[in-house]
Amino acid sequence: MGAFRAPLNGRANGIDRQTGPGTVGTTVARQQRKGTIMKRSIVAIAITAAIAAGLALLFTTTSTASARAPERVDVLDQGGEEVYAPDGARLVRQTNGLAASIKMPTPESGEYIYPEGKVPGYPEVFTLWMFVFNYPENCSGECGPDDMTNSEVEFGAYNVAGHVTAGKSMTLSGRIGVGEEAGAPPEITPHNLSNPAGAEVHLAVTSHGGLAPATLPTELSTPTGNGGCGCWWLAFFN
Repeated sequence: MGAFRAPLNGRANGIDRQTGPGTVGTTVARQQRKGTIMKRSIVAIAITAAIAAGLALLFTTTSTASARAPERVDVLDQGGEEVYAPDGARLVRQTNGLAASIKMPTPESGEYIYPEGKVPGYPEVFTLWMFVFNYPENCSGECGPDDMTNSEVEFGAYNVAGHVTAGKSMTLSGRIGVGEEAGAPPEITPHNLSNPAGAEVHLAVTSHGGLAPATLPTELSTPTGNGGCGCWWLAFFN
């Protein structure tokens, strides 16, 4: 939102020019101009205060809806061995959903592992996925692929965001709500988000290679690779 500016130039200056310098009319015009500027300044201050109050209410409402303060973790590189973006992943647990984002350097085209069937190009497409284990206390240990079929864990997967590269860094962000329809591999029965406060959440960024315009917009919601491909950038919120 841009800063509010009262239109202080224009007609008031015009009044000054219409009456010759050194005349009574000039003095009156200047007084009128000062009065106009003061009135407009008061209006500007009032509008600014109203905007500030509205923003304060907005942020208060957003904060109230959040069950917890934002959580931040590192984004791991492909394969999950090294840190790729320190504190680059963010998760907000709300009473009625989960809001997630990842900010990380844009992978250099041709210099990373591509999912099968995907090739380098410019620009390139990336998507963000959220894997939710609603009740991680029912996982066999650390939640993983073996727990996805456990109905007591209530696993579900979500396509959160899509991104077409356009710079040295990229941000993918989105939100899912409680009860929002989840997906899963064909052999797994998906479960919708039901426990945002306690769920274990895994985020994955995957590449779709070079942009093929004919595949849009479905490309932005199509899975690529898998957990064993070593081609995902990962973040874990336990």
